[in-house]
Amino acid sequence: MRRIGVDTGGTFCDIVLVDDESGEVTVTKVPSQPRHPDRAIIAGVEQLLGLAGRKLSEIDTLSHGTTVATNAVITGRLARAGMLTSEGTRDVLEIGSQQRPTLYDLHQTSQPVLIPRDRRLDVPGRISADGAEVAPIDEEAVRAAVQKLIDEKVEAVAIAGLFSFLRPEHERRIRDIVRDMAPDIYVACSSVISPEIREFPRYATTAVNAVLAPVLDPYLRQLEQTLKENGLDAPLYIMQSSGGVATIEQSAGEGAHNLVLSGPAAGIIGAAAIASKSGFDNIITLDVGGTSADVGLATGGAPRTRHDMELPGGLPLKTRNLEIEAIGTGGGSIAWVDAGGALQVGPQSAGADPGPVCYGIGGTEPTLTDAQVVLGRLNPAGLLNGALSIDIGAARRAMADLGAKLGLSAEQAALGVVAVANANMAGAIRLRAARHGDDLRDFALVAAGGAGPLSGASLAGELGMTAVCVPPNPGLLSAVGLLSSNLRRDYTAPLLILGTKLKAGQVRAALDELRQQADAGLEKDGIARDARRFEHSLDLRYVGQDYTVAVPIEAETEPAAAIAEFHALHEKVYGFSPPREQVE
Repeated sequence: MRRIGVDTGGTFCDIVLVDDESGEVTVTKVPSQPRHPDRAIIAGVEQLLGLAGRKLSEIDTLSHGTTVATNAVITGRLARAGMLTSEGTRDVLEIGSQQRPTLYDLHQTSQPVLIPRDRRLDVPGRISADGAEVAPIDEEAVRAAVQKLIDEKVEAVAIAGLFSFLRPEHERRIRDIVRDMAPDIYVACSSVISPEIREFPRYATTAVNAVLAPVLDPYLRQLEQTLKENGLDAPLYIMQSSGGVATIEQSAGEGAHNLVLSGPAAGIIGAAAIASKSGFDNIITLDVGGTSADVGLATGGAPRTRHDMELPGGLPLKTRNLEIEAIGTGGGSIAWVDAGGALQVGPQSAGADPGPVCYGIGGTEPTLTDAQVVLGRLNPAGLLNGALSIDIGAARRAMADLGAKLGLSAEQAALGVVAVANANMAGAIRLRAARHGDDLRDFALVAAGGAGPLSGASLAGELGMTAVCVPPNPGLLSAVGLLSSNLRRDYTAPLLILGTKLKAGQVRAALDELRQQADAGLEKDGIARDARRFEHSLDLRYVGQDYTVAVPIEAETEPAAAIAEFHALHEKVYGFSPPREQVE
C-alpha cells in the first residue's frame, strides 16, 4: 500500500508518503495558507508526489489532520445558529455550571454564548427523568419558533430537550419540522450528538456541533472533490480528537465536533508509535510547531484519553479525546515586554503570514525562531531544504530592539526568550503529569515539531527526566502519526443506576447493543470482521459527585470488579478513595 498523511498547522503543512511494499518514505513541507488550507494541501501533495515519482491515482489512502475546527472555535468564526429547547430550559446554555475561572474575582465579565438568547427559543413538550412523556410537543408552537429562526437567517439549528437521551421522539419530530420548513438548514439533535446525562454539557456539545458543521463541511467536501479531480481514487480519512481516523461521512455533519483536536491528536499517536519502537512505553510528548506547543502523555504505549474537554470560555464538550495541553508557545510566538517590564513569549504568534522576522516575508515582531537564529541553533542556509531563506541580520536587529527595552544585548535577549519559552513548556508538562499523579522521572520526553528538539535536553534536565527521544523528521511527526492511526468509531449509551443495583446482564445488554451499532458502522467502512477490535468502559462516580472516572472493562466484567477498579483509579487520580460510599 502507498499511504499519504497530511497535517495542516498554523505555519506549515506537513506531508508524508509511506510505500509499504518498498519501505520508502518521502516527506515534504510547504507553508500553510490559513485562508485557503485546501490549496496548501493540494500544492504539498503535488510536490510530494513529484519527489516520489508517483501519481495521485497510485495512492491507496490519504489521511488528513486539520486545524479548521480548532481555529474556528478559538477565533469565534462560527456559523450563525439557532436553538430549540424544552420549555423552561432556554437559558441552560447561558447559565452553565456557574463555575468561574477565577473564583474570587468580583469583576468578572461573562463569556459570550455560542448562540445568543434571541436565537434560543423554547417550545412546549417535556420528558421526565424516567423517560415518560409529561407533556406532548405543540407542533404549531414549534413551527412558529422555526419560522422565527428562519427569519433570523440561521445556518443551523440545535435541538436539545430534557431527558431526550432516554426518549428522543420529541427531538426527532422537531427535527422533521425544521427539515420540512427549511431543508437547507443544518439540524443537530442532542439525542444523536451526545446521548448522555447532564443538560449543560449535552446542550453545549449540540450547540458546538451546530455552529461548526456549516463551517467544516464545505471545507471537507471541497478538499475531497479537489483531490478526486486531481486523480485520487482512494478513501480520504480525517483525524478525530479521539486519536482515530474516520471517513468524510463520519467527520462531517453530526461528527463535526469530534474534530476540535484533529490537528494535535496525530502528534501523540506518532510519538507513541515511534517511542515504543525505541523502547519507551511511558512518554511525555512535546510537539512544538510554529504557533503552539502541544503536550500529551502515553502510558504502556497508549495515549491517555478522556471523555470530555473544555473549550475557551469554559464551555464543556462531550467527546472522546486525547489528553492534550496546548499552550501558545511555538516558533512563531512573539516576544514582548509587558507593562511591568517583564519579558513574555506568546501567546500572540506571527504564524505563517507574516511569520518570524528572519523569514523576510513581512514579519516585524521578534519571535522564538528569531532568537534561535541569533543563537546559531538554526541552519543559516534556510529551512524547507533551503526553499525558505533565513535573514540572520534581520533576526539580530529584531532581538537587539527587544534587548534595548530590557537593557540587554541581542544575544542576551535571545537567551531570555528561549528561557521564558522553556519555562512555559515546562509548566505545561508539569500540569499534565500532575493531573494523574504521574512521576516525570518514570517518563521519557519525546521532543518533536520543528522547534521541540531545540528545547528537549534542557527541558528534560529541568524536569528530572532521564531520556529524550527525537524522532526522525521531528517536524513531520503529526503527519507520521496520521499513518499510525486506526479507523475508529465511538458509541455511548445512558445507564444511570446505583452500583449496588447494577446487574452484569444489564451491562452486557447495553454493550451488545452498542457493538451491533459499531459492527454496522465498520461494515459500512469496509473493515473486515477479523480486523475489528472493541474496547469498553463504564463511567462511574460517587453519589453526589459532578465528575466521573472512565473504568476500562471487558464485556464479561462483573459490576463488583468494575467498582473495585473505580476505587483504585479514583485514589490514583484524586489522591483519595472512600470505598464505603455509594457508587453510580
